[in-house]
Amino acid sequence: MIGSIIIKIAFLGIIVSLVAYYLSFRNENQKFLTYARIGYHTSVVGLMVASAILMYLILTHQFQYTYVWSYSSLALPTGLLAASFWAGQEGSFLLWALFAGLVGVFLMSYSSNKGYEGQLMFVYSMVVGVLLLMLVVKDPFLRVWESFPGQVEAGFAPADGRGMNPLLQNYWMVIHPPVLFVGFAAMGATYAFAVAALLKKDYTHWVRPATPWFAFGVLSLGLGIMLGGYWAYETLGWGGYWAWDPVENSSLVPWLIGLAALHTMLAQRRSGAFVRTNLVLGIFTFVLVLYSTFLTRSGVLGATSVHSFVEPGWMAYILLLSFIIFFGGFGLLLLFVRMREMPSVPIEYNYISREFALFLGAASLIFIALFTIVGTSSPIITNLIKGQVSAVDISFYEQTTTPFGIAVAFLAGFAQILWWKSSKARNIIKNMLPGLIISAIATGIMVAFGLSTFMMILLTFAAWFVLVVNIQMAYKIGKNNPRFIGGAVAHIGVGLLFLGFITTAMYDRQQTIQLVENEPVEALGYTLTYTGYTPAGHERWAFNVTAEREGRQINLAPIMYQSDFNNSLIRNPDIVNRLTFDFYLAPLGLDTKEVEGIAESTHTLQRGREKTIEDYTVTFVGFDMDSDQHAMGSSSEMVIGVDLEVEHNGDVERVVPEVVNRAGEMDFRPAMTSDASLEFNVVSIRPDQEYPDRSSVTLDIRQGGTQLTDSGPAKTQDVLIVEASIQPFINLVWLGTIVTIIGLLITIVRRAREARPKNVEAWSAE
Repeated sequence: MIGSIIIKIAFLGIIVSLVAYYLSFRNENQKFLTYARIGYHTSVVGLMVASAILMYLILTHQFQYTYVWSYSSLALPTGLLAASFWAGQEGSFLLWALFAGLVGVFLMSYSSNKGYEGQLMFVYSMVVGVLLLMLVVKDPFLRVWESFPGQVEAGFAPADGRGMNPLLQNYWMVIHPPVLFVGFAAMGATYAFAVAALLKKDYTHWVRPATPWFAFGVLSLGLGIMLGGYWAYETLGWGGYWAWDPVENSSLVPWLIGLAALHTMLAQRRSGAFVRTNLVLGIFTFVLVLYSTFLTRSGVLGATSVHSFVEPGWMAYILLLSFIIFFGGFGLLLLFVRMREMPSVPIEYNYISREFALFLGAASLIFIALFTIVGTSSPIITNLIKGQVSAVDISFYEQTTTPFGIAVAFLAGFAQILWWKSSKARNIIKNMLPGLIISAIATGIMVAFGLSTFMMILLTFAAWFVLVVNIQMAYKIGKNNPRFIGGAVAHIGVGLLFLGFITTAMYDRQQTIQLVENEPVEALGYTLTYTGYTPAGHERWAFNVTAEREGRQINLAPIMYQSDFNNSLIRNPDIVNRLTFDFYLAPLGLDTKEVEGIAESTHTLQRGREKTIEDYTVTFVGFDMDSDQHAMGSSSEMVIGVDLEVEHNGDVERVVPEVVNRAGEMDFRPAMTSDASLEFNVVSIRPDQEYPDRSSVTLDIRQGGTQLTDSGPAKTQDVLIVEASIQPFINLVWLGTIVTIIGLLITIVRRAREARPKNVEAWSAE
């Protein structure tokens, strides 16, 4: 296949680039740079063409290709169909390699006039090279007869694909993974800067051109993590944006290390300290990304994580381990060899200086990362020690990381009021006093409203402190030079994030409720009424609940259905968004209860059972998905026929009223008997995919415009079991994320301008 050939050409191109870049700085020969650039651009073009081919195969339903068959289907809408590109192992590696290649193009241009291109692009070409090597092993262009030799004849093309995992069928699948892979690619650049500095024996100047790239890595990877958190909160039904799932944690750890490095690099630029620290952190930003990849794609977390990939095969497994060992070993070995050459900068700052505060903050971030990686790796550790896989409880993360979180929050405010080298105690107290007073008052108010645990009180005080102090500093700095407010704005976002974490953790209220159909229930200040369920497309069912509060009524429709893909019950919540809180409704299950029969104008019929209504006998046969009207429906509507047999005076005829779902709006089409004596209108349908005989339909039957009533024996009513919760001030989490990103963007622009050659004498080691 042409796609496989192009990937191999791209791999050869990156090998040429790798060798040529090495020769360029070893021999100091400019002509090798030309060959290196040609090889690298050849590789990137190959990745772009291969990606375009795979996307074309997916969008045109070429199911003879194993990857297309495995992760897409005819039923997927266009957006999710395109997202199936990165739904599996091979496609996600191709996406990562594509973004890494494109990032490298900008990195090449950025470094070409700073004396760093040879060493930097040599290392970064290794990053792109290992991703291409994985694609050579995990070929996304294999055909089904190549993947299943002896089971499928050559040339066979399945009529449809297996489809995408229902957990991934959401618009966030289109957004979250690409952003996360941009972050992974950016962390490859931070590694390249650190190792290139070691190759070049430049232990001081490298931090200035590297700083905007570290900021970009922190921004993109952090944004990817928070988008994943919002996806989990809005769609997956966990009741929160963070569950300390191992796969979530594995992305968090390199982000924490990158954030720590960003702060210690700022200190090195001022004082010359943290030379070794910054090189080590730069190396581990990417090594931990590789470890994250191993955890996610090796299958080792399959029993303990809700969204890890399946096992990739022994060859890919070995490669992933080899990549970790190679990049970690190469960087650390080079660091060890160069250790004696590195300048030993004496500590010239005291304990009340910005440098020392940055050091403590970075150390706190590193300790959070260490405890998180230990907890994340617990399935591997317990398997090696005990021979069984087990994960730590969530309380492990909360107990170990909270003290360091308090330190991070407080220092993010305290460092802003300190000067470099040293600060006067009188000035510190003067600048701290407004923040201390306001934070104490705000914390006291929150304690009065139920905040109780000592650690959470400290964390709350620190969160208010970082928020107030950085608002104060942003105002002062912004009046003189707005370009310098990036750090203060980012820390304002951190304060908002911490307050959002605290309020949602300490003030949330939850209640499990049984909602009997059409019977109002009071819960968490709302009057909830379950009114039945309706089809929501793609074999999904929406459970309709009205929520009334202070005279205002809103409609919620959480979704729950049995998935044939993985034989599991899928639950998606519905959320009422308010400025100060979210009302969160997640379905847990559906039950029935028996009630006394009462005279009703509607008639509920069980599938396969007949019911006598006056002198008519009506039998509900089942749901008809193949009527002529359904075949004429557009792709945006679903038409379900209710197949009825009506017997009167020995004559039997078929009557099929219909339910039409147009993007969630229901339309009911009545049907009449042949003599127009009876009209059947559908009120609601209750399909049961797991037990079809339990399906039922409720009808409004009219004769000459008059409703036929029924007073029958005892019958059953549906009972929807839901978990309702109030998430107070959850918007602080999303607002904090946005503000932090804005601050990082300002920082990137500022640091990139500072890295221009015209602003400095040289980037090369002297």
